[in-house]
Amino acid sequence: MSTLHLIFVPCLFCLSACTLLSPKAEFIPENEVLKKATVNTPYRFKIDILGGPVFRGVDRKAGSITPADSGISVRYCQLSEEEIKNMKPKDSNNYNCVEVYGTPTKPGLLKINISSGMYGHMFAPGSYFSKDYTLTVVSP
Repeated sequence: MSTLHLIFVPCLFCLSACTLLSPKAEFIPENEVLKKATVNTPYRFKIDILGGPVFRGVDRKAGSITPADSGISVRYCQLSEEEIKNMKPKDSNNYNCVEVYGTPTKPGLLKINISSGMYGHMFAPGSYFSKDYTLTVVSP
């Protein structure tokens, strides 16, 4: 029985440690309400994602906005020319940064969802995240 404990306990410890070490996304700003936007006035707001490298790929969406016809969009932040120059393969997106931008066309409440995942490492699996924000668009 003690031999079984010598094998079982370390295995259980390793499995639980991997779960605890999984990358956890944190967002700046933490607040779920973004600064107000005004109809027919350009809007731009940056959201940083901390905790590890976010999944990359051309087909990856930065997020979604409801309603879709609001004039506001979501995209990954763009890297500077200097940062892109030394990359292989070349990619102009900073996947740890999302930008909410555009010119709102009508007043109302917008719901913004940012979701993706973070790469794991040798001792921990990758993890997924999702964060919801609201943006109030007001009349001038």
